[in-house]
Amino acid sequence: MSHPLRVLHTSDWHLGRSLHERQRDDEYERFLDWLIQTINDEKIDVLLVAGDIFDTSNPSHVAQRQYYDFCRKLSGTCCRHAIITSGNHDSTSFIDVPGQVLECIHIHTVGQPRFNLREGNPKDEILVLQNEAGEDELIVAAVPFLSEGDVRTSEMGQDTSTREQKVIEGIAEHYDRVAQAAEEIRAGRDIPVIAMGHLFVQGGKLVEDDGVRVTYVGTLGGVNASIFSSAFDYVALGHLHVPQIVGDCDHIRYSGSPIAMGFGEAGQQKSACKIDFDGKKHDISLIEIPTFHKMENIRGDRETIRNRITELVNSGEEVYVAVIYDGEERIDSVTSIIEDILEGQDKIRCLCTKNSSKYFGDSKDITYIRDEMITDLNEHDMFLRVLDVNKVPEENRAELLRTYQELVELVQHEN
Repeated sequence: MSHPLRVLHTSDWHLGRSLHERQRDDEYERFLDWLIQTINDEKIDVLLVAGDIFDTSNPSHVAQRQYYDFCRKLSGTCCRHAIITSGNHDSTSFIDVPGQVLECIHIHTVGQPRFNLREGNPKDEILVLQNEAGEDELIVAAVPFLSEGDVRTSEMGQDTSTREQKVIEGIAEHYDRVAQAAEEIRAGRDIPVIAMGHLFVQGGKLVEDDGVRVTYVGTLGGVNASIFSSAFDYVALGHLHVPQIVGDCDHIRYSGSPIAMGFGEAGQQKSACKIDFDGKKHDISLIEIPTFHKMENIRGDRETIRNRITELVNSGEEVYVAVIYDGEERIDSVTSIIEDILEGQDKIRCLCTKNSSKYFGDSKDITYIRDEMITDLNEHDMFLRVLDVNKVPEENRAELLRTYQELVELVQHEN
């Protein structure tokens, strides 16, 4: 007896990403090998990757090799089709250019949206996948990351809030049109329809230091889950790194990132979503992803930190640690607390230190971190530091942050 149509949903690989300048190529290699093995073990028919394949629009040679090596290995598995869409970190052309070659091994890539609200046909963004007998078995609205230029027409004199609302309305209309196109193609047949997307849905959970900032999300839409038509039997989302159901909609999900992107995700169980379809009926379950390199936050006073670091060294485990000092004693640097314990061993790597004692500001406010390096900060963090140095009033910051993020996104889009 044949098994139901089996789909695996993953996203946010961020190949090439480092952790506080520590390269993680080995972790990615192990994840991709695990994914190939899981596809075979679980008899996956269709793989969906919902954006942010790479961490930058100009990925390293190692990241590119890992991507193409994965595609090569995937062609030798039981997986009949894979659909890979771009995220806001990806170069749309990098995803699209090898598309015709990858299509030969049934890997479908969508970098640039295939229509916008001014031109094009929504059906161009619909992929109809067939089973081994040549029969239609799945319809996918393969929607990549939608930039402001894809969903909003330029108008002079609009303020920021109006522009953001227009972006949200444009994203909603985009999904409405592909839903209508998918329904026309389905034509009443008992075939499931899946929508893909890379965006922020209101109510989504974020964690500090996961590579996704709330202020970054503003112009990425901030849409309501209600934009997704009832025509969609499952919605495979990317962008947020925490695996989660959106609201109360069990069929609308973020798969989350496969490995922890920052210390804010340390200890978080990562997973991929498996969906079994019997016609339009479906059953969703999670496949847990192993931790390929342990990460831990160590917070406390001098004694607490030293005791925990000593325990880790004695355990023989390989662990990346972030150390946050919040003791009462005044110290010159956090590293001075632990440098003697870490000397001469290579298992425990302290990648990040923060001084959150009362002598350096409110422990809940990471603005007042003494032991940070410029290399530990992204462009968002650096801009916050500029606002602090210039004592910009709180009431003026929201507008400045939105404007700054628009500039960042414009530069990224042009690159």
